[in-house]
Amino acid sequence: MGSEHPWEGILHLVQSPQQYTGREWNSETGPAGRPSVTLVYPDTYELGMSNFGLAVVRHILLATGRFHVRRAFCPAPDMLSLIRSRNLPWMTLDDPVEASDCDLLAFGIPCEILFPNLVMLLGLAGIPLRSADRDDSHPIVVAGGGGLSNPLPLSPFIDAFYLGDAETGAVSLMDELTGGGSRTDRLARSAAQEGVWVPSMGRRRVRWQRAVRLDPADAPVNQVVPTARIVHDRAVVEIARGCTRGCRFCQATQLARPVRERSVADIESIARRSIASTGWEDAGLLTLSFSDFTDLPALLAAVDGLEKELAVNISRPSLRPDTFVRLAGGSGITGRVTLAPEAGSETFRRRLNKDLGDAQVIEAVNAAFRLGATGVKLYFMAGLPGETDDDLRAIADLSSEAARAASRAGRSGSVSISISPFVPKPHTPLQWCGQHPPQELRRRIALVRSMARRFTVGCNDPDAAALEGLMGLGDGTETPCLIEEAVAHGAGFEGWKEHFRRDIWKDCAEEHPALLERLFSGLDPSSDPEWSFVEAGSSVGFLREEYARFLRGEATPDCRESGCNGCGACDGIAVPALRPESADRAPSVRSSSGLPSKAQRPVAATLRIRFGRRGLSRFTSQLDLTRLWMRTARRSGLPVALSAGHVTRPRLRFGPALPLGFESTGEYIDILLCESSSTDLPLDRGLPLPEGFFVTGARLMDGRIPSPEGEAGIAVYRISDLVSAPDAAGLLEGAGGLLAMEPDGNDGIRITAVLGEPASRPDRLLAAMTSARGGPVLVKRVEILGERDGCPVPLLSMHEGVDLF
Repeated sequence: MGSEHPWEGILHLVQSPQQYTGREWNSETGPAGRPSVTLVYPDTYELGMSNFGLAVVRHILLATGRFHVRRAFCPAPDMLSLIRSRNLPWMTLDDPVEASDCDLLAFGIPCEILFPNLVMLLGLAGIPLRSADRDDSHPIVVAGGGGLSNPLPLSPFIDAFYLGDAETGAVSLMDELTGGGSRTDRLARSAAQEGVWVPSMGRRRVRWQRAVRLDPADAPVNQVVPTARIVHDRAVVEIARGCTRGCRFCQATQLARPVRERSVADIESIARRSIASTGWEDAGLLTLSFSDFTDLPALLAAVDGLEKELAVNISRPSLRPDTFVRLAGGSGITGRVTLAPEAGSETFRRRLNKDLGDAQVIEAVNAAFRLGATGVKLYFMAGLPGETDDDLRAIADLSSEAARAASRAGRSGSVSISISPFVPKPHTPLQWCGQHPPQELRRRIALVRSMARRFTVGCNDPDAAALEGLMGLGDGTETPCLIEEAVAHGAGFEGWKEHFRRDIWKDCAEEHPALLERLFSGLDPSSDPEWSFVEAGSSVGFLREEYARFLRGEATPDCRESGCNGCGACDGIAVPALRPESADRAPSVRSSSGLPSKAQRPVAATLRIRFGRRGLSRFTSQLDLTRLWMRTARRSGLPVALSAGHVTRPRLRFGPALPLGFESTGEYIDILLCESSSTDLPLDRGLPLPEGFFVTGARLMDGRIPSPEGEAGIAVYRISDLVSAPDAAGLLEGAGGLLAMEPDGNDGIRITAVLGEPASRPDRLLAAMTSARGGPVLVKRVEILGERDGCPVPLLSMHEGVDLF
């Protein structure tokens, strides 16, 4: 993002401006001059950067070398308001251009609640909302993702849908759509591809695409490392895809069949390379059913070894209660444990095909507290088909029993439950069922809450759940009109509680009573749903039989244990069989090592670094800067000393924080090292800092020295493009802490001030000057000084040592 970027002048007005500046580690875009693809996540950066599907698609496109790939996200509401009020364009994050300036605009849609945001962003980009109104001057709009098993509600807005695993055919679709010929010709050719639906070419059978195996080459190892905080701020390693447990409310268990696993060796290799490439201090394993991984003991042992060797924390997905108890062994647990009974009674859980006894749930709770958990959270649903008030009371009864277990363990008040309204999903056995209106869902949740004595109750918004149902079960005619009308009235960010405009949706939905009637009354089970032209895994016949089993209260065993159930999803793909006995052989999740780690080794030296930032890196907050340097230290190969404890961190010490929006050539950080030889430090190529950050000096000193914060006494600033020095002197007359002020060149002044004096804080000194100029100014901290032998000297010169660069 250069100085000509349309948003630069407003970044100081928004929260978390760093999310708009780009230039993160590993944010390569591919060769310039190739067909341009902009990958869009239709929500904010902090959510989009946590979406693993976006990372996979970006990785496989860049790996071909045939595309120039940018990313774009929905501006947060404060930025969106400024863009609209100032008539500014929506920009890509990488190589910033207007989002519409590309060959393909490709949206990733993981859930139906993002449908309105997609339509809102088309309008923000200046692209006609409806495909029928576009011509060859507009980019082709593509959509894919797990939230599109029923693509009908978006069909008037999307030129081409890709349905299923991206590894199978996304590249060939992009090749076709960026090939020769007119827009119509390219869409017509792509319509013949497996997994592609082009609405303008008419409705046809489309089979959801599935990768036969999880190829290590398709794993995104060089994941983009954000410089702004995101929801899941860690490296992600997908260990398996698919689940055959067959919970009847769950869409993922139908769409992602069959199960495909990576080998433990591949998982370990991908994790190792991802951590080395990104510098992340945390990683996470991704799968739908961690308990069902075939060689779970070997995986846990490998993960345990990686944590100790690389000094990282690798989070595991939640376990089923029965597996959790077996795996716990003698190992300790930190933090809270989450369990998902989903329904309060064993009878109803059997109807949901979640055959789990009350005793198993309580046994898991007891084991969690016995092993050191600080709390337990239980997940339930309300409003399930056929649910009675007795079923809701069973939720309270089971939760109360869990709370009693917590009290016996000395953890009173540490049990909480979360209640999600049931939403029928396409391509599930319960897709024919109606959804309770919001007012009835609120009554049911209130009933459970009224019986809560020793546990707390949280819930998802029933109004948002109704909207999710309207989107997911929508049609191709009325639902698009509903979305268009709501967006025109200001809807958007439906997944954000504080921004959800239920008033707009209520008014607009009342204009489409047939949609509400269908949602609340349900569908005829003898008829195939309108979205059945998408063959999304299990056949309609199998889903109908599973619905009948739900009504009869019969469970269906996992096909990996009992053999094929005839769902129709495998299509010749080999499925790994479960080995349920393997969990009993699981080693302790946390085993100790006799080898000393860097966290246990004493500090041998201190590397003091003076660094700076320029351009839009000046909008990096101190918290984001801390994370940046943590990851820089990990990526650098330096023998960094680590903190003690289970979750280790590089031992860093910073100088005085710089106010947001200031440039600098004089910031300081101390990196504590457990080795002192300067010849062994891998600094020949400098440090792996993101663009906009640079090092201006480094000195290696033996042992530990006082921190930069403790030694700092004076700061020197240069203020550019401002009022004259005499005028500035008048404005600052009487301000405490000022030591000197003098002209600096033709367009600036230099101020020397005492650090720690409230009146001489640079952001406060500038307030009067900025108001006099009538706009923001550019401020640079030139140096920080300490006192040595009675004289002020730069912090880099406070102690004797070896200068490295």
